[in-house]
Amino acid sequence: MCLSGKIPRMRFKWVNRIVKSVFTKLLAVIIVTGICINLVVGGSFWVYRTMAGRPFHKNIIQYCNYLIADMGTPPRLERARTLAAQSSLEIRYASPDLSWSTAEDFPAIPVGRFQIWAESPDVRVGRYHGRYFIELNRGPGRFIFGLARNFDGDSERVRLLLIVFGLLTTILIAAYLSIRWILRPVKWLDEGVQQVSRGNLMHRVPLQRSDELKDLAAAFNAMTERIREMLHAKEQLLLDVSHELRSPLTRMKVALEFLPESQARQSLHADVAEMEQMISGILEAARRHHTHARLHRQRVNLVEIIREILPAYEKQPPGVHTCDLPADVEVSIDPEQIKTVLNNVLTNALKYSDPHSQPVYLALSIHPPEAVIQVKDNGIGIPSEELPFIFEPFYRVDKSRSKRTGGYGLGLSLCKTIMEAHGGRIEVASTPREGTTVSLYLSLS
Repeated sequence: MCLSGKIPRMRFKWVNRIVKSVFTKLLAVIIVTGICINLVVGGSFWVYRTMAGRPFHKNIIQYCNYLIADMGTPPRLERARTLAAQSSLEIRYASPDLSWSTAEDFPAIPVGRFQIWAESPDVRVGRYHGRYFIELNRGPGRFIFGLARNFDGDSERVRLLLIVFGLLTTILIAAYLSIRWILRPVKWLDEGVQQVSRGNLMHRVPLQRSDELKDLAAAFNAMTERIREMLHAKEQLLLDVSHELRSPLTRMKVALEFLPESQARQSLHADVAEMEQMISGILEAARRHHTHARLHRQRVNLVEIIREILPAYEKQPPGVHTCDLPADVEVSIDPEQIKTVLNNVLTNALKYSDPHSQPVYLALSIHPPEAVIQVKDNGIGIPSEELPFIFEPFYRVDKSRSKRTGGYGLGLSLCKTIMEAHGGRIEVASTPREGTTVSLYLSLS
């Protein structure tokens, strides 16, 4: 069983991030508001147009009656053409004795296209091929008035719609950019939270605004500074106590040499050795924590580093099995420190595995820009509520503090310090009674 497919991936993570973001919600509110405003304004104009259409229709029909009167009785074609040119209309007249049209291609409009006007049974209105027509019966003949073909009202409407949509698009883009600019501090805060979660307490959120978000960013920076000071004070206290304990421990060791051999002397000697080992571990962890600039980096093949440490675990049950390792993975690291990390992780994996269980699996894969080492055991696992604290110094899942079940709780803390010194990180995923997977990420650059 190899681990190449075990690295958790969220295929649609970016989609969920966009859908659930505050920015998207604000933009959706603006879009919905714009649509509602347009519906209300458009509905209002439609109602107004409907209410105002009646007197407008009366005026149009009255205007057509003036044109009919001006054409005379019987209506003259020459005068009709003059009036049609002046009013951008096409006129057609039909009666049993006389028929003419001001336009040679005046369409023959089907009867079904007309509707009787409610206020006069002698007037019908209709639309055909995108043009509006009015039919008036006068005596034995009937007049049909229609907009001239050179009057492109539909094009004007299309042009007006394009202008409206262009303006709406411009407004939405401006709203998008404005929201993005206003919420930029939220992005800075999100980046700050991620940096702090990775242990970078030196990160500071920019204070480039004068609104409430600036106050929030300032509070975040102050909180980060207080946390950094508290952790520094904690580390300094550990160092000071460790240094101070070395002198009395030395005196105790000297005093023990003058005591006669006995069970009590051996017990005291073992306790002093354990305290001395613990103090050495604390000081070593502190030294590693402050060696960022003193790493002895070398360009080495990570596969060779793994193969160098594996022989030490060949005879330790349940054993270590490697998946198909790549031939060559070049990284810039301090080989000795990375060996320390691998030894700690493998030792823990074997310690908490059943000797009769499946072997511990070790895999190395490349996921640019990082190389990933994964160590998976089938041991007792770690409860989910304990995972956030396992990298704390002296923290142990086993609260009994028994020597038989573990060391001093400094191993994973030291691993985290070394990985961060290399610009990498360590992650742990675990399920109780199923096992634990430790992932080590190292930059390829």
